[in-house]
Amino acid sequence: MPPLGVGSSDFTNTTTLKTGEAKLWILLVGVNEYRDQSLPSLRYPALDCQGLGEALSKATQGFPNKEVIVHHDFAAQPPTLQMIRSSLQKIVSQSRSQDSILLYFSGHGMLEPNTQQAVLCLADTHRDDLFGTGLGMQELLEILGSSPANQQLLCLDTCHSGDMRLVGKNSGSARDGNIPSTLPNTTTQLMDVLRKRAAQSKGFCALLSCDQGQQSWEFPELGHGVFTYYLMRGLLGEAADSNGFIEADGLYKYVYRQTLQYINKVNQQLHLINQQKLNRGDSHLYREYPLQTPKRIVEGVGELIIGYKPAEAECHKQRRALVIDGLSNKKTTINLSLLFTGAGGFEVEHFPQKGKNWSEIRGTIQEFTRWQSESKTNSSFQPGAVKDTATALLYLRGYVEEIEDGEAWLILSDGMRLSRSWLRQELRRAQQIQQIIILDLITSDSYSASTVENWIEDLQCGTEHGQCLIVGATDAHKPELFSQTLLETLAVVNPQVGLPVAKWITQLQKLAPTKGIKLHTWLSGIQPVIDILPGNISTIVHDFREQKVPDKIKVGEVGEVGGRISDSSPGTLFLSSEQYANLEKLLKQYLGAIAPIILQKEIAQAANRQELVENLAGYLIPQQQQQFKKQATAILEISTVSSQAQSDKSSTREYQIIDAKFVSKCERELAYSIGPIASFIVKEVLQSHPQISLQEFVNNLAKKIPQPKQAIEFQRRMFE
Repeated sequence: MPPLGVGSSDFTNTTTLKTGEAKLWILLVGVNEYRDQSLPSLRYPALDCQGLGEALSKATQGFPNKEVIVHHDFAAQPPTLQMIRSSLQKIVSQSRSQDSILLYFSGHGMLEPNTQQAVLCLADTHRDDLFGTGLGMQELLEILGSSPANQQLLCLDTCHSGDMRLVGKNSGSARDGNIPSTLPNTTTQLMDVLRKRAAQSKGFCALLSCDQGQQSWEFPELGHGVFTYYLMRGLLGEAADSNGFIEADGLYKYVYRQTLQYINKVNQQLHLINQQKLNRGDSHLYREYPLQTPKRIVEGVGELIIGYKPAEAECHKQRRALVIDGLSNKKTTINLSLLFTGAGGFEVEHFPQKGKNWSEIRGTIQEFTRWQSESKTNSSFQPGAVKDTATALLYLRGYVEEIEDGEAWLILSDGMRLSRSWLRQELRRAQQIQQIIILDLITSDSYSASTVENWIEDLQCGTEHGQCLIVGATDAHKPELFSQTLLETLAVVNPQVGLPVAKWITQLQKLAPTKGIKLHTWLSGIQPVIDILPGNISTIVHDFREQKVPDKIKVGEVGEVGGRISDSSPGTLFLSSEQYANLEKLLKQYLGAIAPIILQKEIAQAANRQELVENLAGYLIPQQQQQFKKQATAILEISTVSSQAQSDKSSTREYQIIDAKFVSKCERELAYSIGPIASFIVKEVLQSHPQISLQEFVNNLAKKIPQPKQAIEFQRRMFE
């Protein structure tokens, strides 16, 4: 039987919190500045408390009976030892058995030199008298142990790197030597004492920001420590389960996965920038960040619900794209726009569009760059809130022309021309946020590689928020080659996992030479991470049934892809594996790499086969639609009788769309047997087998479980 705290359907704790019968006690403590000068100051603990308090306020807005107590540098009640003890005693004396307690601490932890016991350092802690002026972990756990509250969650963000970061925010240089370590790592001792506490209580759970020998990293672009940043995002809805509940186990798995992924993305970006430096003869390289692995200590089987996904939760960053196709609205750029909208999370504007002619293109670009500038200055960002970096993507496709004075022109439809110097000027006016600039240049046979490099050199901006430049040049005989390559590399990415531009560039660098594409790239800005596909997106494609691309494509208008398969209502269309494979193959002949995404979406929405064929035909140009309908209908008529005979429960599993809810369930169930690595195993299987059936997907995951009985039990639970 799985632990109730890990996906149980027993929501007694949730019900009592929602009705107010039980009370949620929240104590948040953060220390930036220490009176003892030998204790290094930290940047973000106070902001961490502010942001976490705001996130918890939204996540628990459905809990009428709660109390939040906050102690940090900017709060009315400072984080001193006396204040913390007083607040703890209040919670212990007033809490009841049905209540829940959440305690969060961000600051330094130290080992008392004589006893080697862990101590949490508060604002008035002195290094030479830790037990007298700090809060010993043993004391803290004894206080919590005296509370009758059955559910307790302790979050510790200690072992901070603080200002001892590998890369300065604007310095552009690495720190020399090893990572300074003025304070010993307390994680080992913390884990030992927390395990003992957890063994005594079924309802106790502790989350630590890092493992033994690791640092808890702070990133200015996040505005928080990375551990707490993802705690906040998880509480704002990204860690909610399929029912909208946010519980301790799910929150930990989300924070674990996102922390590792973020540091990995930062390192991918640093690696690519270092390679650029080496190519230019610069040996002054940036250091990559060591691993930070959040840990969980739990022995019990009690459910610990923290909150609900806020009704207004928005999981996507502010992202806007402008796609300009100077080759008169070709198929691949329409598909790119569709993919940028769905898997990329962008609000996309495509040009050409109805009601505008090419003479207005400069104004369209200027309006786009003004949005970039205004989105920063007009934002109402509050200290401590989740800090999102807005991202702007500009895709331009057209013919290029170089003239004698060194100027270059991008020639679009109707003879419209954009000079390189004008484009450079517009980009430099929009330096406040991330930029992804993709130039798809159609060249003559005499066009040299050096002139392509000039576009990269001229368009570079010194923005602290990061800029990615990707310039691909192909000859006029293959005008669709580069856009098709972009589409191929993006269409196979799992939208829940996402793709940073550093990894994407590496893929393109390997692929371009094999296709005869002249590729030049540039990546600036050490941080923040720039994503072409941000991940955590369930919406995959937008409704694109018009013959021409809609003028503006809004994110979030399409529901989640997925559903059962039968033949009666939207989202329940049954296809055999053979029918699905043949239909996908046919659609690829017309639409290319985007076909699997479109097919999944339409299968989930069509009420019957005839409607499916009609909807798919709507993606094609009129001259192709009739032929496609005949071919698709013939495919769906094959083995119809046998398909209907297999429509019982067991055969329904032969092919089902693997949607976001099922993926989440797989991660949760698999984690019982193999731990937090389950999320990475699920990701690996999805990436390795993008068109795998649901049954095969579950079987592949079961193979990762070493105990045969547990593997069989996992398979059974997945189809309950």
